[in-house]
Amino acid sequence: MGLYQYIREQDHRNDLVGELGRWMSKNYRKRPDHNSLAFELASQEYSACRNWTKQDAMHRLNSNKKLLKIIKIEPRISGIIYDVLKLNNCQGYNRDEEYRQFKSRVIKFVGHTGENDAVADAASYEVVIRVIDDLLPPDVVELYPNGFPEGIDIDL
Repeated sequence: MGLYQYIREQDHRNDLVGELGRWMSKNYRKRPDHNSLAFELASQEYSACRNWTKQDAMHRLNSNKKLLKIIKIEPRISGIIYDVLKLNNCQGYNRDEEYRQFKSRVIKFVGHTGENDAVADAASYEVVIRVIDDLLPPDVVELYPNGFPEGIDIDL
């Protein structure tokens, strides 16, 4: 995983990085122009989001034995995780707002207010919340904390 994977995961976007992502998905074995503006922007984003890729987050999800145990006890958590996985950092996406919404859904099933006593503890809640936090894509505030580069129109 790495920068190239991050760029390919941006193929849903309607901007330079999205165009590059679509090109890289179609031309898997070819190297992109590292001097292009699109590649420069994608590199900055990748660094700004602490090298996050959905593929890496999925790998961590699938190897999380504590989460798998929780899902066996409370299968409704898998529906919430599925909804998290469907998210992309498209225009209007707000990571903090999405996080709050998922957190309010999770609290019904795990943690001290959970319905099933076997997962009605802080440790279960923490496991699920950390997974959700890891799966949520970064948003514009994280990718461009100092604002967009001058003259560039970015449509996440």
